[in-house]
Amino acid sequence: MASPSTKVEFQISPMSPKTKQEVVISVSLPLNASVEDFSAHIQSPGNTIKDLKFEEVGDKKCNASFVPEFVGQYEVIVNYCNKPCANSPKTLLVAPRGELKVTITGGPKLNNPHDIAEFGTDFVITNKGNHEVVVTDRSGLLRNKFVMPTLSSSQNFEPYAIAVRNDVIVVSDLENQRVIQYNKDWVPLKQIGVEFLKRPTGVVIDSDDKIYVADHELCCIRVFDLNDHLIKTIGREGTKPGELMKPWFIAINSRRQLVVADCQNFRVQIFNSITGEVVHCFKVIFEGSDMAVRGLTVDKHDIIYITAVTNTLRPRKKVECALAYTMDGEFIGRLGGNLSLPRGIHVMEENYEMLAYVVDGGHHCIKVLTL
Repeated sequence: MASPSTKVEFQISPMSPKTKQEVVISVSLPLNASVEDFSAHIQSPGNTIKDLKFEEVGDKKCNASFVPEFVGQYEVIVNYCNKPCANSPKTLLVAPRGELKVTITGGPKLNNPHDIAEFGTDFVITNKGNHEVVVTDRSGLLRNKFVMPTLSSSQNFEPYAIAVRNDVIVVSDLENQRVIQYNKDWVPLKQIGVEFLKRPTGVVIDSDDKIYVADHELCCIRVFDLNDHLIKTIGREGTKPGELMKPWFIAINSRRQLVVADCQNFRVQIFNSITGEVVHCFKVIFEGSDMAVRGLTVDKHDIIYITAVTNTLRPRKKVECALAYTMDGEFIGRLGGNLSLPRGIHVMEENYEMLAYVVDGGHHCIKVLTL
């Protein structure tokens, strides 16, 4: 007969898995215990709970297993006679596979692209080298393109970042110190921020249709409504928490917090989007080097994905990569390799598979990596 007072621990292998990799939970059966005395469940990102069944595998051992589908934190809970095992729960961080699935070069070819976003069943890409925004299908075949808007301007169109939410589309125009708002038919409606922006980089639209714009030169985030009214400014130039140095891309997470690639402070900062106060910040260090954070996005489970380059002028030591972090700043893993001038990054689910679309400016393409 099983004794619930017996101290029982379980093991997990591997302890640092990647998505789609089987994780095995093993328990040695105490004297007089049976496999039916054990139960387990997994709490995955998004707080989905899955029950697991143990099976006896010989040598007085029993196993249960699962295959993680998503990047992020999993909690493993194992019970013995309806009571938690001595080392339960355990936390696993599941890393991305980061394998190159396909490379999108565009048709016609991309030239110095900067950002990518979903547009219905298509993609929209800021093709900065050709001074245009292009719409492609999922394979990269051209569907449409847009060059200089009919709105007044004295400089070449320099599309940098793009954000799409429902029928609202905005593109930051770097050299013309503005953001352009389009309708769903890509008719330019208005200029935003002309009086307040110097070098607009990242853009994002929140659930209230407020437009957040990172300003690389002014080292702040401007917030506008759709009528071009400045609502507030978040951050200022500096190195302290809440201050910014050359911000690049930005995102809004499920908690409606503003997540910022604080490029030249080599960190990610998270702000309360209502009060503008900093909630958390963490340094980005990879292989012992400070990383200049460039592209940034968050997935539906609030995992942060960034593109970054090492802060060094020595080419042989230069690292250009995509990395994943928890919202608390815990490093999860690296995505792929062989990136050159990585910029915007977009995460989405396609055919039941999570993918990262990384803009590779140096190779003039989009690299699709498995998560």
